[in-house]
Amino acid sequence: MPSEQVLGYGPSGVVGYVARGTSTATKTNTPIIDIPQSITILTKQQLQDRASYSLDQALTYVPGVTVTGGEGNKDAVTIRGQNTSADFYRDGIRDDAEYYRDLYNIQAVEVLKGPSALTFGRGGGGGIINRFTKKADGETIRNLEVVGGSFGKRRVTADIGQAGSDTLALRLNALYEKSEGYRSYFQMERYGVNPTLTWKPLEKTFVTLSYEHYHDRRFNDRGIPSIGAPSFIEGFPAGLASFIPGYPAPTPYYQFFGNTFPTARTNNFARIDVNLVDLNMEHKTDFGLEIRNHTMFASYRKRYANTFPGENVLLFEGPPGGQMEIEGYVHNTPRTNIFNQTDLVYRFDMTPEIKHTLLAGAEVGNQRSASERNLSCFGTPETNLVVNCDGSATAVDAPFLNPALYLPMSYGDPRERRYTNLDVASGYLQDQIAITKYIDILAGVRFDHLDLTFRGADFPLPPGADPAGQAAEQAEGEIVDPINQTIRNVTNKWSPRLGVVGKPIEDLSVYFAYSRSFLPASSDQFVVLTPSLAALQPQGFSNLEVGVKYQITPRLLLTGALYQLDRSNQPVTVSAFNAVSANTRTRGGEIGLVGYITDEWQASLGYGLQSGRVLNASTNPNPIDPWLVYAGKVTPNVPRNTFSFWNKVDVSSLFGAGPGVLGLGGGVIYNAKFYPAIDNAVIVPGYARVDAAAYLKLSERVNAQLNVENLLGARYYVAATNNNNIMPGAPRSAWVTLNAKF
Repeated sequence: MPSEQVLGYGPSGVVGYVARGTSTATKTNTPIIDIPQSITILTKQQLQDRASYSLDQALTYVPGVTVTGGEGNKDAVTIRGQNTSADFYRDGIRDDAEYYRDLYNIQAVEVLKGPSALTFGRGGGGGIINRFTKKADGETIRNLEVVGGSFGKRRVTADIGQAGSDTLALRLNALYEKSEGYRSYFQMERYGVNPTLTWKPLEKTFVTLSYEHYHDRRFNDRGIPSIGAPSFIEGFPAGLASFIPGYPAPTPYYQFFGNTFPTARTNNFARIDVNLVDLNMEHKTDFGLEIRNHTMFASYRKRYANTFPGENVLLFEGPPGGQMEIEGYVHNTPRTNIFNQTDLVYRFDMTPEIKHTLLAGAEVGNQRSASERNLSCFGTPETNLVVNCDGSATAVDAPFLNPALYLPMSYGDPRERRYTNLDVASGYLQDQIAITKYIDILAGVRFDHLDLTFRGADFPLPPGADPAGQAAEQAEGEIVDPINQTIRNVTNKWSPRLGVVGKPIEDLSVYFAYSRSFLPASSDQFVVLTPSLAALQPQGFSNLEVGVKYQITPRLLLTGALYQLDRSNQPVTVSAFNAVSANTRTRGGEIGLVGYITDEWQASLGYGLQSGRVLNASTNPNPIDPWLVYAGKVTPNVPRNTFSFWNKVDVSSLFGAGPGVLGLGGGVIYNAKFYPAIDNAVIVPGYARVDAAAYLKLSERVNAQLNVENLLGARYYVAATNNNNIMPGAPRSAWVTLNAKF
């Protein structure tokens, strides 16, 4: 049976922290130094050493990537100034539903920066994140891992694999976790099971079949509000707020802002059930043609409810200490995906000095999505039950000094019933040309046809409708509504890609790259469509990049890149419910070093410098607030400087022990300040966090690991969804991992 690095798309030539190649960026297995694109690969060893159990944990050490708030219920990132909750992939196929992803069955995480429409289709303007799963490769594996630590962390995973015969291999990965957290009321339970089969019916034919069931339910917490000039001066113009910016409100890191009736977890939760089937077939003919067919079906049953601060603190209103509004909503966002990709790869020599790797492929798919949202309805302490919003409020004032309310409420104010059906048909061609050993050219183009049907309506309902009768359910119930409005939007787009790589010496490359991508006007989750939006041009991405890659040793890689990324019609955050359309530009540079510095010292270092600005926005001058101008503002969630440096050193020889018996690890993360919204009215301060680790080999079969996050106890803010949903970072935390092999 082949190794994992042969089956499917993913990293190759992996040694410790460094991977020398990948097939994800080009759909052909290509050395990293020959790919004209900035790529960060987090190998299995890196993920284990840093105890990165979830995707958001892993991405904190990637320069140029900002983990945003995700409203407390999903993975969301900003890559090169482009915010996204959809540019996530699993083995090269779109996994774009909104949820938190665990890494229990993941071999590596790849971050490809810059538009990649040729390979992945729509979106991915700032880049994409691909999870490469563990495969059944015939190796005998018996791993059990147990984790326990701060804030009630309890987690166990299992990885079991073996060959059933010379042509059949099986593998099973499983997870169960039930943990609390550093924020009040937080609790999370998740479990997953992922059996995988690999069958080799012929010498050059492989079939892999995988099924995954994954469940995650957690307390939904959107963080704390801010205090700024509007907090002190009633009626302070919003357009002037950026000149006297606010900051996160001074409150304990654990303080919850929201409603806790009848319990905090009743009306604040996020729940998803994922069922996924993945079938991949690979065959190589006798004349060298590689044929791959990959199909994935995924069902995502997502529902979340949350109450949260909807405005900044008003210090001179309400009780001593001030007050702010608490509002909320419940949201159903189920999705069903089915995608099929077929790739044909053929390598041939035109002359002894000119070699081609041709790729021709097609992708078809269908996505059915829904967005069903009800707003909160609050009663009074004397009210025993709130059924709908007749006579009750959709938002209430809460004292800043005691913001965990205890008021009867329901989610009885219907606002959205949106349903979409998206058909995708795409074709692509790519040629990688090696002209002598000094020049490589990558050129290709992709055509995407997207046919989107939107059905539904937004509320309030028209006269004569009965909202109470149609949507008076509590948070745990189903939301059903027959109101219909149908809009159809068809998008046809060509996406080119060109890259030139020069290699003055064998292990050094310098490259230039140009690429484009797009998003339909309905945005990346396809549930925001109106007749006016349907008539708009798609969002566009255009990226120019130059870079250098140097394979210093076979186990040490240095990379650097400079880029300019322009985006048109970008929706940028104004508040929890509002955004404006803008044209933005992000310029920046990145540098990375990963691998073995010495035989005992592994390191991963990255620095990113970026500047994102709004060139112009779709807003007209406001006569009441003429200072409210978005052009020239810094784009949200784009810290100017990001830096990360992780080290692992084998110190066994200092104690007379053999290699791998005792190790020490340590790292630092630095993020500069950033603005969480386009008005630049609030600053989230920058921070530096120091992490540490120790590794001990107890026996040939048992290893122990201690990880400490935020070793120096820094007070910081790790993410923000908008000006008043800012998440404090965790205080000092520690957990112990025991890994046993049987």
